[in-house]
Amino acid sequence: MKKIGIIDTCVDTPEELILAAGFIPYRLFGDPTITHEHADEHVPATHCVWSRNVLEQGLKGLDNDIVGMVSVHGCDCTNRQFDIWLDCVDLDFMHFLNCPLKRTKIAREFYIDDMKEFINHMENYFNIEITEEKIWENIRLTNKIRTILRDISEYRSKMVLKGSEFHKLIKDVMTQDRNEALEVLKNALEKLKSKEPFPNKHLKKVLVTGSLIDDTSFLEHMEESGYQIVVDDLCLGTHYFWTEIDESHEDPLQALADYHFNKPLYSTKIPSHSRYEFIEELSKKYQVDGVINIAQKFCETILYDHPYMNRQFKEKGMPYLFIEKEYNTEAYKQLKTRFEAFAEII
Repeated sequence: MKKIGIIDTCVDTPEELILAAGFIPYRLFGDPTITHEHADEHVPATHCVWSRNVLEQGLKGLDNDIVGMVSVHGCDCTNRQFDIWLDCVDLDFMHFLNCPLKRTKIAREFYIDDMKEFINHMENYFNIEITEEKIWENIRLTNKIRTILRDISEYRSKMVLKGSEFHKLIKDVMTQDRNEALEVLKNALEKLKSKEPFPNKHLKKVLVTGSLIDDTSFLEHMEESGYQIVVDDLCLGTHYFWTEIDESHEDPLQALADYHFNKPLYSTKIPSHSRYEFIEELSKKYQVDGVINIAQKFCETILYDHPYMNRQFKEKGMPYLFIEKEYNTEAYKQLKTRFEAFAEII
C-alpha cells in the first residue's frame, strides 16, 4: 500500500482524508544517527535541528512506497522549508496544509476550506474520489485507535508500561496501515492487563513536554536516571489521542475541524497560556513529582514558552527542569548528570 509522508510539528494533519484516498498516512521521523550537511546547504545552521534532519532525508531520497508528502503549517522554520522540498526533493505530489494558529470561528472555516483544497488536490492528482462515506469510515477507525491508546496510556501511571515503550507504540501506529495498527493495539492492551507493576518503587513520576520528540532512545536515556514518564504533553503522545472526533456531525469536515480545534494546544498555537493550563491539569491529575520541558536546539516556540512556564511552576511549587538538546545520540549522554541531579531534587 502506498504512503503519503507527513511533516507536521503538531498533529494537525487530517489523517482520515489520506486514509479515505487509499493511502497510509506516514509520519516522517528524524534520524539522530545521521548528519545534515546537504540540508545545511539550504538553511542556516541556527535553524531547528529536527527539521534540518528530516530535510536531509528528503534530499537523499525517501522510500519508494512514499508517493507524496503533505506539510502542515507549524513553526516558521518548517513552513519555509516546504519551498525547499518543492524545489529540491524528488516527489511529484506535495501539498501544504495551512492549518491556522488561532482557534476562532473564522479560523475554523479557513481550515475546512483548506481541507477541501487538500481533497481536491489528491483527487485530481491521483484520479480518485474521496467520498464522505469513506471519510466517515476512517473517522470511526481512528477514533477506535485513539480510544485504545488512551486506555494503554493509563498503564504508564499504573507503573506497568514504560514511557519509552508507549512512545514507540505511538510511532508504530503513525507509520502503519491503521487497520493493522488497531489489531496491534488491541493485543498490546490485553497483554498489559495481566502485567505486574515495576519492582522499582522509587522511580520519579514525571510529565514530559516540549518540542517534537520522536527519538525513543532519548526517553530511554531519561528513564535510566530513575524516571517514569506517567503522562506527557507531546505531539507523539497525548495530543494524538486525548480527544475524539464527534461522529454525530452531519459533515465530516466540520467534525474534523472541531476535533483539531479542541485537542490540546501545541506551542506554535495561541493562546499559549492554554498549553500551560493543560499541563498543570495533567500534573495534578497524575500527581507527578516534576515537569521536564525538552527543547530541540533552536526550537524557538518552546524557548519562548519556557520563561512563562518556569515562573508559573515555581509559583505553584512544582519542580521544573528545562533542557535544550541537540538531535544526536552522543549529545544525550551529556545530559545524564542534569537528569540525575533533578531526580535527586524531587
